[in-house]
Amino acid sequence: MAIEPIAWLVNSWLDPAHDSQGGWVFLLCAGLFIWSILSPLQDCQSHAQHKKAIILLLGTACIRGMGQIFAVNVLGAVALAIDVYAIGLLVNLSDRKNALSAGWLAVLFTFSLPIERILQRLLGFGLQHLSADGACFVLRGFFDSVQCAGIRILLAGRDVLVDLPCSGVRSITLLCLLYATLMCVFRPSLLRGLLIGAVTLASALLANIIRISFLATFIAYPEKIGGVDVMAQPYHDLIGLVCLTLAALPLILSFQRSGVGTHLAALQRGETGRWSVQSNIPTLERWNDKFNDKFIALGFVILAAVIISLPRKPLDISNTSTALNLPTYLNGQVAQTIELSQQEQNYFTQYGGTALKRRYGDSNVLLIRTNSPLRHLHTPDDCLRGLGFDVQYQGVHYQPLPTAIYLATAKNGAQWRVAVSFYSDSGQFTTNVSEVVWRWLQQPHSTWYALQRITPIYIPETKAKEWDNALFAALDLNTQESRHVKSN
Repeated sequence: MAIEPIAWLVNSWLDPAHDSQGGWVFLLCAGLFIWSILSPLQDCQSHAQHKKAIILLLGTACIRGMGQIFAVNVLGAVALAIDVYAIGLLVNLSDRKNALSAGWLAVLFTFSLPIERILQRLLGFGLQHLSADGACFVLRGFFDSVQCAGIRILLAGRDVLVDLPCSGVRSITLLCLLYATLMCVFRPSLLRGLLIGAVTLASALLANIIRISFLATFIAYPEKIGGVDVMAQPYHDLIGLVCLTLAALPLILSFQRSGVGTHLAALQRGETGRWSVQSNIPTLERWNDKFNDKFIALGFVILAAVIISLPRKPLDISNTSTALNLPTYLNGQVAQTIELSQQEQNYFTQYGGTALKRRYGDSNVLLIRTNSPLRHLHTPDDCLRGLGFDVQYQGVHYQPLPTAIYLATAKNGAQWRVAVSFYSDSGQFTTNVSEVVWRWLQQPHSTWYALQRITPIYIPETKAKEWDNALFAALDLNTQESRHVKSN
């Protein structure tokens, strides 16, 4: 049952399209597990934990069954985290000299999933607004000329956008990773752990608000720091790193106040409690346990055979009844249809959705239509990284249509300007998948489109915009409405 989820998880570490650091988190979990398992057992009562582990494994079997039927790989991967909890109970991690919390080790393991990408899609839009509102509140305490509209901040005539990378998901993910690690090793009480968790989330959000306020201030007044461009590297990342370090301080101090320092000193002295190695002399009770374990194992084998043979019936299959259309001629250039790759054809066949690629001279267009944006829509950097491109986010343009801009560099040095806009059949326009998902969850039956344009970097930007405008006109996109929707 676990083979397919494990393969998917390992692929998420290796595939550049996921841009996941989960492999390092897995190594951290494995290191902590080995550190604990190699230490002797204390006196313990393992029978209750054994029963609890069996119940947990039955639960993961049900989760994997749903993942198999609905074709949702993430469900199977989440079940792996529950497996980690069950294994931790079976080997008595909490009763060893180097004790660990099996539950928090499982929580830590979840960060080996592409958790940042998942949270960015599901929570990114809400966090964008929360961060923008917080930054506006801070900036208005220092400046009079602050105007806020949604996720846009106008300061001293400069437009500052709290876009998706600035939503705060990354800082929350990193701080929660540190929090889970400390909870796993030092095991404070549940109540104190929850209080520290609340401090961690609040600290992450506050640090992101301070970072955005700092960036907005010196985007508007670069002369105050000698004309330094705070959005350029390495300054942008250094500012983020400093704010992240400040956000981690309350977390570290909270654990110190919980007696972590005393616990750590005891670990170093080897005084975490009396311990003894359990006897290996077989008893009648242990023989009975081994006999029962064989039947339990056989039951799990039968259950696994049933689950992996269940037919897949995804709930979120998109409608494919109507063909897509792109103009035959555009700006005097004749369209050439580009065939979808075999992988793309198989994917759209299995999960629905429709895609069409066309080339106009040196420029390309990709149009995708779907009723299931969680399945089919993603930002260009996801797929371009998977194809070996180095992708850099360049920001957002709102005129004449809200558009996210990326710079893609091939291995041979060739560069491309990649522009993408998302819009719905009800006239909503946006530049990121997070907002698409947010709005789609409110209107699950809506249809969404992704319009991606790729032009060589040597084409002047004015010419690229003219070509974009011609495409918008051919598709009859209401650009005036798009500006209104985005400003709200």
